[in-house]
Amino acid sequence: MRSAGGRSRPLRAAVGEDAGGGANGHEGEGARRRGVQSLEVAMGVLRALGEAARPLMLKELADRAGMPPAKAHRYLVSFIESGMVRQDAETGRYALGEFALTLGLVALQGLDIVRDTASVLADLRDHLEETVFLAVWGNRGPTIVRWEEAARPIAVNVRVGSVLPVETSATGRVFAAFLKEAAGHAVDRAMVEEIRATGLATQRNALMQGIGAVSSPVFDHRGQIVGAITVLGADTGFDASPTGRIARACILAGEDASRRMGHRPDLQQARCSA
Repeated sequence: MRSAGGRSRPLRAAVGEDAGGGANGHEGEGARRRGVQSLEVAMGVLRALGEAARPLMLKELADRAGMPPAKAHRYLVSFIESGMVRQDAETGRYALGEFALTLGLVALQGLDIVRDTASVLADLRDHLEETVFLAVWGNRGPTIVRWEEAARPIAVNVRVGSVLPVETSATGRVFAAFLKEAAGHAVDRAMVEEIRATGLATQRNALMQGIGAVSSPVFDHRGQIVGAITVLGADTGFDASPTGRIARACILAGEDASRRMGHRPDLQQARCSA
């Protein structure tokens, strides 16, 4: 790791621990545990800065990180030298540094919604024992890009690659509520406002007669919709109500997937109110 002044600086200096564990380079189990704990404490300082979404004075930063100001300051000194944190010369406030921002951009560029939400869909399928899928907005509209079949399959004529109608599918209505490109479709405005308020669209006789569906949006780090998670089931016995068990699970899955795509609603609100 190279500091802002161009000097090479090992990671152990940034976290306040000697990673070598002694002259011979070996360390005991206790030393390894202390090293991990020190790294977790150090990451708490960076996390506090990231979640604040604005520069912080030392005392406020220390309070957010749950440590005394003197201890937080020791970590900050090392983080500043490594480029992870910067301090404003006039106000004295601390913010994430250039190297931290570079790491964040690299992480965002590596996100893949199909890959990074695969386990979310599989868990949702197993939890509900219903078929689920992920759709993204394609050239022709909401397009299914991942399909997780339940043990009891349902008879529908859509699969990966299928394009869904915006006006009449729960998935399409989610996009109509949150995506500008889909807003021109003939979807009832009261329905759009309800979807925005609840984070959920429901539909009976979806895609085919006798099929119910609930769908929830997936947002990225900019707060923009990048996908929709939808649960399908035979309408008989399938609770498609907005407050039912399936709806609640779908909303939680959408929130989990959104976090994996870098979405932080608390940070979005902080930026808007700043």
